Amino acid sequence: MKTSVLITSYYPPISYFSAIKHSSTILLEAHEHYDRQTIRNRCYLLTANGPQHISVPIVKPEKKDIQNIYVDYSTQWNQKHAYAIKSAYGKTPFFIYYFDELIEPLFKQHSTLFNLNLAIVHTCLKLLKLPTSINFTQSYQKLYPEANDYRTILIKKKPPFLTHHYPSKPYLQAFSNRHSFIEDLSILDLLFNVGFEAIYYL
Repeated sequence: MKTSVLITSYYPPISYFSAIKHSSTILLEAHEHYDRQTIRNRCYLLTANGPQHISVPIVKPEKKDIQNIYVDYSTQWNQKHAYAIKSAYGKTPFFIYYFDELIEPLFKQHSTLFNLNLAIVHTCLKLLKLPTSINFTQSYQKLYPEANDYRTILIKKKPPFLTHHYPSKPYLQAFSNRHSFIEDLSILDLLFNVGFEAIYYL
């Protein structure tokens, strides 16, 4: 297994955690420039009407370095996100077991998007029982020739993301009576639907 280089992500897609599971070391990009409309501040849920995304509002940045991107708490977006997650997954088998813990980072008032996302990823790793430590890049490097550098792939605007490298393993999703299987949604989708077996789908 090789080192994988990832970008920060809000409730990351399933393939993001597949990369973590199948890597010897994780390097989280800590010195890139922030770009809107990516998984840095949005995630994709499956609703009755199909896939929908929710996005974390940010304060208009003076500097675009990812560690200087601040979350905008002037609105109750965190409550709206919790409600959206509940609406999408409230009837799934493992909702009652995971919901409170999964949304807890939203209400911790993390000042930066980077720290909010990091708290979410650590929570997900705990629930997935993935004993992975995350390291950070020390400066921005254009290339990591000795590593699996997934940064460019992960800035796509919508899923799927890394499924070319880590193919999706279908599972029973909510609203399966309305939609065929939709791959590489937020890790929330996998956890709420299959629970402790999620690790086997990565």
